[in-house]
Amino acid sequence: MYKTLVRILQEIKPYKKKLIVIAATGVLYAVVYARLALILKDINDSFQSGNQDKVGEIGLIAISMALIVAVTRYLHIFTMNYVAELITNAYRLKLQKKFMELNLSFHGQYSSGSGGLLSRIINDIKVIQDGLRMVADLFREPLLAVLLMGNLFYLNWKLTSFILVLLPLVLGFLRQISKSLRKYVIFGQENLEKITSIIKESVDGVRIIQSFNLENVMSRKLTEQTNEYLDIRKKVHSRIEIMGPVTELIATALILSIFFYFSVEVAKGNTTTGSVLAYITSLMMINQPIKKLQESYVRIQETIVAADRVFEILDNQQTVPEVKSPIDFPVHWQKISYKNVSFKYGSEWILKNISFEIKRGQSVAFVGQSGSGKSTIVNLLERFYDPIEGEILVDGINLQSFKLKELRQNIALVSQDVFLFSDSIENNIQSGDFSKDKSLVIEKAKHANAHEFILKTKGGYQSQVGDRGALLSGGEKQRISLARAFFKNASILILDEATSALDATSENEVQKGIDELMKGRTSIIVAHRLSTIQNCDRIFVLQKGQIVEQGNFDELVSDRNSIFSGFYNLQS
Repeated sequence: MYKTLVRILQEIKPYKKKLIVIAATGVLYAVVYARLALILKDINDSFQSGNQDKVGEIGLIAISMALIVAVTRYLHIFTMNYVAELITNAYRLKLQKKFMELNLSFHGQYSSGSGGLLSRIINDIKVIQDGLRMVADLFREPLLAVLLMGNLFYLNWKLTSFILVLLPLVLGFLRQISKSLRKYVIFGQENLEKITSIIKESVDGVRIIQSFNLENVMSRKLTEQTNEYLDIRKKVHSRIEIMGPVTELIATALILSIFFYFSVEVAKGNTTTGSVLAYITSLMMINQPIKKLQESYVRIQETIVAADRVFEILDNQQTVPEVKSPIDFPVHWQKISYKNVSFKYGSEWILKNISFEIKRGQSVAFVGQSGSGKSTIVNLLERFYDPIEGEILVDGINLQSFKLKELRQNIALVSQDVFLFSDSIENNIQSGDFSKDKSLVIEKAKHANAHEFILKTKGGYQSQVGDRGALLSGGEKQRISLARAFFKNASILILDEATSALDATSENEVQKGIDELMKGRTSIIVAHRLSTIQNCDRIFVLQKGQIVEQGNFDELVSDRNSIFSGFYNLQS
């Protein structure tokens, strides 16, 4: 708990100047506000003395003090809120960067999926922001409480000492509440993550949901989850709100007892009405810092839970490691070698001790049933994750010896699941390499057989493609993806079932672009339709994570007993 708090507060360090403003205005506010309570005694004593000049002087001082309180309070809270915004924005940026660094194993196995990760970056960060805003209270309210307590001791130390006897009882009650509260806050944040995940699933899968009439199923799923969340929040609120009535009950009993005590003291002539007014005012004013500290205590519990969940992601080590002294990727490399490579998800082996070579300029294809390890082979080449056993070499140098960014700069990926940014067609093509001149976009689009359909769109190259390219057809999206690969102009091309989701007409248009893109490049193809790999130099057939056959198209088809021949006959 304390480590988490310290870690959060360390984020304030870069804003030292603003922190000085927060501290200075908080201290000044507390000192002046506490002194205002004693002004009542001075005013009353001045009235009783009959000194009108003294009354006017004290009134002017009181107005000046009230002005100082107003200005310092504004600066104090405004600055803290702004710092809280800066810090939480930094956390959002860190989380987004971390999401992009974490390997595909993490993203594939994360229980709540992308919706859960969104919950961390939105809901948990919001809780941390609210918690950081309470830091201003921790500067101001404890000092104010101490100063007001000083007023009480100054005005009547005996009565104040008696009141303090009740303090341990209140603190013990708060501690018990906080233990229960922390448990339910954790449950609540986990449930909110599930809710976010279901909502995102409903939006992303709306086509399938409507097609299969699953609207009621998804609504019921969300209702059940939100009901569970509401039940947890009900328990949280019950524990938060019980603090107020209990402390107010104690405060009311105290004030009534104090009025009775002072009525006796005034009657005996042991004190003045000015002292009574000042004491009662200080006592009532001390209720504010106590309430604020109670609220801060609750917020701290929620903030710690949210921060732990954020730090869990930020501290996750499932990233692809970078070598400290990287070797430059060889510009004129000649050979890629997989040597005894094995890979598994959890306890399930996807690849088992596979070895093969790809020479520069060759086109090779991997075929096999779903789950045989085809896509894993190309994912390992881009180091989306690393082999569990064995190594992948470029001219005898392990992939892990290269700088990750430089390795991926030499590989262009065109996949079945085309991802386009919610931006213009031009920017999507240029995203292949933003360091290159935008004037090349049209040329690369022509190579990808995309130029003509782009010109027919309303805005041409400035047309927006929508979320994930929703405003384009499958074939159009794939041709934009090809143009992006052309624009990158990498020496290694990966085609991961690039045409398997297209109709015959779209496939024909896309295939023209693919044929052009493959010229002069080393092409690695994950194939579903065998008709697209007839001209490949070598074909590897995978079964249960192992290479069971290899050869060119004619060799594999001619062997009537081969697995490849069986695949081909089925498709024919």
